[in-house]
Amino acid sequence: MANRKLPFGYCMQNGQIHIVEAEAEVVRMLFTSYAEGNSYETLAEWLNDRAIPYLPGKQWNKNTVARVLQNVRYLGDNGYPPIIGSEMFRRRKPAAGGKLNQPQIKDIRILARCGMCGDTVRRERVDTWRCPHCMRSAARVTDKQLMDSASELLQHLCGHPDVVVNSPTDETENSSALTAKNDLGYTLECAEFNESAAKAKVISLAAARFNALSSEDYETMRIRYILSTTEQSGGLDTVLLRQITSAILIHPQGEVSMKLKNGQIITGSDHT
Repeated sequence: MANRKLPFGYCMQNGQIHIVEAEAEVVRMLFTSYAEGNSYETLAEWLNDRAIPYLPGKQWNKNTVARVLQNVRYLGDNGYPPIIGSEMFRRRKPAAGGKLNQPQIKDIRILARCGMCGDTVRRERVDTWRCPHCMRSAARVTDKQLMDSASELLQHLCGHPDVVVNSPTDETENSSALTAKNDLGYTLECAEFNESAAKAKVISLAAARFNALSSEDYETMRIRYILSTTEQSGGLDTVLLRQITSAILIHPQGEVSMKLKNGQIITGSDHT
């Protein structure tokens, strides 16, 4: 398997080292999240769940996460352009030995995004969050509010999986499905009914409709199945949270909503 010749976040162009901005954003997230108490294993799992590769064909593990967090070149050392500042590098050690009073909050913090633009929000101080693009002043949301909001939304979804739907789209049959549907109708209307031919046409129609499914369609069906087979329990189910959620959205006024992996936004008003 290949090894990286340059640290994650950099590439070589025309003989010079340049920043890969998408990877650099991951580097900044790792430093911030680790300082907040997330372990190497938690960070590696989060990156792998979102199919963010360490390099093509290689997933993250605690060693590759540690390699990033211990690399002084991200400060601009030895000819590398800086990705982080010295303060962020100093803060990479988690407070209080990395132990949180409520360990589940780690899963929420790592999913935290701006409710306006979807960008990563920064935790400025305890219980205050700011989007560098959208928020003039920091949004105040306590850890308890984040956990309670996420838990309430998940419990509602478990009780009402039919709330999960696709975005409105054109429901007209695509050309392949329409052709298969017409062929089936013709076969069924023939004077001499051919059962084998009819079965083949039914299978063709089902296949055409299946192939027409988008990734959002698939995620909607997957999420609804997971919700319908999950037993509700007290507290925050972080396993379920990671399975169906792509982001916890924090809004400027402190409201909290949830973005599912099919792109659907779930808010508290959806079940009030």
